[in-house]
Formats: sequence, structure tokens, C-alpha cells
Amino acid sequence: MLTTNSHPKIYLLSDTHLIADELHDNGAAFQKMRDTSAGKDLDYQEIMLTAFVRKVLNDKPDAVIITGDLTFNGARRSGEKLTEIFAPLKRVGISFLPIPGNHDINDGWAREFEGEFQYRVSQITPQDWKELFARSYQVAADKDTHSLSYSVNLNNDYRLILADSNLYPETFSKTHPTTNGYLSPSRLAWIEKELQEARKHHQHILFFMHHNLYDHNAIINDSFTLDNASELQDLFRKYNVRATFSGHIHAQNIISAKTDCPSFDVASSCFSMCDQGYGVISLTSKELNYQHCSFDCTAFLTPEEMQQLPPCNFHDYLRHQFSKVNQLQMDKYQAKFDSKSDWQAATNLVNNLNWDFFTGKSNYDAVNKEEIKTSPAYQLLQQKLPMMINYADSLLSVSTNSQHINIKW
Repeated sequence: MLTTNSHPKIYLLSDTHLIADELHDNGAAFQKMRDTSAGKDLDYQEIMLTAFVRKVLNDKPDAVIITGDLTFNGARRSGEKLTEIFAPLKRVGISFLPIPGNHDINDGWAREFEGEFQYRVSQITPQDWKELFARSYQVAADKDTHSLSYSVNLNNDYRLILADSNLYPETFSKTHPTTNGYLSPSRLAWIEKELQEARKHHQHILFFMHHNLYDHNAIINDSFTLDNASELQDLFRKYNVRATFSGHIHAQNIISAKTDCPSFDVASSCFSMCDQGYGVISLTSKELNYQHCSFDCTAFLTPEEMQQLPPCNFHDYLRHQFSKVNQLQMDKYQAKFDSKSDWQAATNLVNNLNWDFFTGKSNYDAVNKEEIKTSPAYQLLQQKLPMMINYADSLLSVSTNSQHINIKW
């Protein structure tokens, strides 16, 4: 068991996308790649993760879990740097329990950037992963011999299943990583064995993987939802698994239990963008509480680190990075609008809807939804970009509170 604490607490991150600072010189090649990284902060993640570890050391949860995409492009040096950043947890007895994402293992995009050029670097192999995170596997109750999945007895009441849902080559790759996820028959068999073991010991299951259990958006879900999610849902129904935690889609979104599956799916937002979201899972023998939080780095930075950051509030910087991506997407449609002000109004609406969805604040009430749908900006979008309305409406269809859940066992 990780702890004898009857009220354990877990801090949950996803998609840290760390690229070690030494793998780039901030030159032309790196800047070009950064500008196409969908709003992720690639410049300051070493500082931000170091600051977050200081917060963890201050708060003393029982464990920290990252649900995949620890690295930006699977460079081994980035994996090593991340283990160095989180190493201080060991000395105070806080367990570090990561699982890989689709960017972490044998990623053919692993690169370092120098001037106008990029060069292949060592990738993280499955064996490398086990060595980098050896301490995580040392505390495992069981390990899947066919993947990087493992289970952990948190305490007498809880078993954590940390599942590898990724598809990756077993050897060095020269191609892009596979985005979609799949649990092979052998992985599903191992998961069922773990569910049986938990039932035998009267333990509640908390299930973690990179890919999503359900579609978190009606339009954008391909390759984000697990390919064979229905098979996993069947197991969850059979063993009454009620809490799943995932990442990958970069949006903070909670899907409630369904009639044919009892499990919530909490998709954690991307730590390296938006509001630097993380989750706090607080447990007793009778209930689970999950709360989404936004990391405020200010109190955990040294004066030297503060000097290295942008002069504005760091969350303002992240909002600007996010908005730039939306602006670039909408730039191609400017000619469809009668005036720049009309185009900008529609752009602002899309940007705000996206921001709220990715930060888990899309559960507007009926009045707000009506205000949005009758607004001039929405009408412009409907007239000039009808193909965009389905996406906008998918964001407006969110009805679940994605900041908090409570599950009573």
C-alpha cells in the first residue's frame, strides 16, 4: 500500500508536454515548430513544473499522477528532465505515478532544434520508460507484461489502475506518433484480472488512461476516444467502475455516467496551456471528491525564475498563446465577412467559446445560452461560416459541471 491514510489525496495532471530546454536554442527551427504547437507553452515548462513540484511539497498529497504526454515529442532527454524535476517527491514519501501518452514512446518526432535545423535524438523506448519511472513500478501491486500498465494499492479502500492505452512501435520510429488508442485483448484481460482482484479485496477502483472513455465533444472526438471504448465500458459495467480519469483532448471536461456504463470520465486539461489546470482527488472510504484547480505559480517561483518569464501575468501570457491559435484559424475566413469588425466579432465569439470549453466552464445556464445564440456575433457566424455553427453548438451543448464531481460509493 502507498499509504495508511484513510483520507488520501491525489494531485492529477495531464499533457505536460515538456521539451527539455537544452534541446533547443530558441532559433528559427524551434520557433517554427512552437508556432504550430496548438497553443502549448514550450518555453517555460521546466520552470512551471519545478514550481508545481514546490507546491506539491508544500501541500503533501499522497500521490501525483500524470495521465500521459509527459513529453512534447518523446525525446529521451525530456523524459530524463521530467524525472529530475519530480525527484524531490521521493524524499518526502509522495508517490509519482505517470502513464505514457501517444507522444511519449518511440515517437518519430523526437528532435532537438538548433538554428534553422532540427536533428533526430534518442527516443524513449518501453524499456527506457520503465527505467525512468522505476520507482513507480516498484510500488506496483501488479504490472502488465504486455504493456506499460500497472496497478497500485493506494490504501485498503482503493486500487488504482494506470492503463497504457497507446499504440506505438516497439523499436525506433521514423514516423509521426499514432494519435488514437486501443486496448488489446491481452491488456483488457489484465485489466479484468485487476478488477477481479479489487472486488475480492472490497476495493474501489480509480482508473487512469491517456485516451478518453467517452466522446467529450460531438465534433472533435476521432482519435481522442479510445477505439474500443465500448469493450472497456462493458468491463466497467460488469465490475461497477465509477471513476475514470483521462487526458489527450486537452479540454477540461467531465462526462457523467451513462445508462449503459456507471463510470464518470474526467478529461483533464493540458497543463502546458490555458489555465494550467490540475485536479485534486480527495478520498474517504465512502466517497470521492474531484476538484479542478488552476495553478498559480507566483508563490512558488524564485526571483531568478520570475525574471525569465514574460513580463505580464503568466496566465495572461497563456491566454494570449491560446487566442493566437484561434486567430490563425479564423484568419483564413476573413474574406467571407463584409467588414473586419464583423470578422473580429465572430472570431472573438469562437475564441471565448473555445476558452470556456478547454478550461471546463462551458456549462452555461439557459439564459446565457440564449444570449449567445441571439447575439450579433453568433448570427454572423451562422450566416458567413455555417460549417462552424455545428462546432459552436457542440460547445454550447455541454451540460455537466466540469470543475467538480462527488461520487458516493
